[in-house]
Formats: sequence, structure tokens, C-alpha cells
Amino acid sequence: MIELIERFEEFTTSVTKAYKCIQKIKFVETERMGLKANYVMYMYYLGKNPEGLTAKELCKLCIEDKAAVSRAIVDLTEKGFVEPAETDSGRKYRTRIILTSEGKEINNRLNEVIAKAVSKASRSLNEAERENFYRVFSCITDNLEMICDSYLQEK
Repeated sequence: MIELIERFEEFTTSVTKAYKCIQKIKFVETERMGLKANYVMYMYYLGKNPEGLTAKELCKLCIEDKAAVSRAIVDLTEKGFVEPAETDSGRKYRTRIILTSEGKEINNRLNEVIAKAVSKASRSLNEAERENFYRVFSCITDNLEMICDSYLQEK
């Protein structure tokens, strides 16, 4: 039992530390670009999907609620970083959002920052260790998600 409690402490402390560091990196780097830190993942996924994504798809990919995504889309549109792929005003939530040319430039800068941070963060790992880490971490997060889902089913 004590070993499990210590493992809990080590895991939660490490995850919290990693999250806080990631947030700090996002904040510092996005401030230079005129973005908010929480827009990184929106820009990232829009860059990966040049055909565009709907707000619903962004919600799912970024693990964000509809209101947060809608606010971000409005702000990013006003800044000229994104635009609707089509102008069908009757389908606002289902309209695909794409990066503008300025948004693509920002996305390229973000990708450079991401690549640099990931490279530096994992520089002491070989490829096999890196692959094993992501496999194990993904397994743990999937199991935690199942635990969370079971709480929802109890209600």
C-alpha cells in the first residue's frame, strides 16, 4: 500500500511539474506572437489539417468545451489568423475553420518552438526509451480516462 501511495505522489508531482512547464513555455512563446497560450493547440491542429476543422472537431482534438473554442475562433478570426473555409452563415458551428496566410506563418513558428522544446526535453533518451515512455504514458492516461468514465456512469 505504501508503495502505491508513493507511486501516486511521484506520478502526480511529475505530471503537474510537466504541465506547469509546458504552460510556461506556451505563455512565453505565444506572448511574442500576439497569441494566448491556450490557442497553441487550436493553431497546431488547424496547421495539421489544411482542409480545416469544425469547432466540434477542435473541441474533441483539444479536449476543450464548446464555449472556449468559440471564443478562441472569434479572437483568432479578429487577429486575422483564421477564417471560415466557406461562408455559409447558417452553419456556424459546423463551418470549417482554416488558417490564413498569417496564421500559417504563426503555425510554422509554433511548430519550430514545439520541435525545439520536445527535442530538448527528451534529449537524454534514446529512441527505444522515448517510444516506451509514450506507450506507457498513453496506457496510463487511457486507464485514468476509463476510471473517470466510470464515475460518469455511476451518476
